[in-house]
Amino acid sequence: MRETVPLLPLLAAALRDGADHTAQMLRLARIETDATLRTWLRLAGILGTIPILAVATFFLGLDALVKIIAALSGAPLVSALIVAAPFIIVAGILAWFGARRMALSNLEPYRSWQKAGRSPGASRTHPAG
Repeated sequence: MRETVPLLPLLAAALRDGADHTAQMLRLARIETDATLRTWLRLAGILGTIPILAVATFFLGLDALVKIIAALSGAPLVSALIVAAPFIIVAGILAWFGARRMALSNLEPYRSWQKAGRSPGASRTHPAG
């Protein structure tokens, strides 16, 4: 005949094993989350450093170019102007585009006039009609 084991000790053992298993799973999840977070932070640090180093390299290269041209021509001011000329041209073009975009004619509420049924040249005191 089979012995009957009381149910209460079995339930207590099952609850204890379940609690141990849950604690172990939470510990493993925390370790994996910490490792993943550290990896992403390291990647963000590397990806944030790359543009900074690229910009620094670009400006160091420009400085070297100015010094090479100055050594060859003997005129540091001329070499600086030669290297700065493309940047001055680009800055002028961007300023021209910006001035065009900020012109007063671009600030007119054309869409509002269209929705209200008025033309841009219509009187502002009387509705179109």
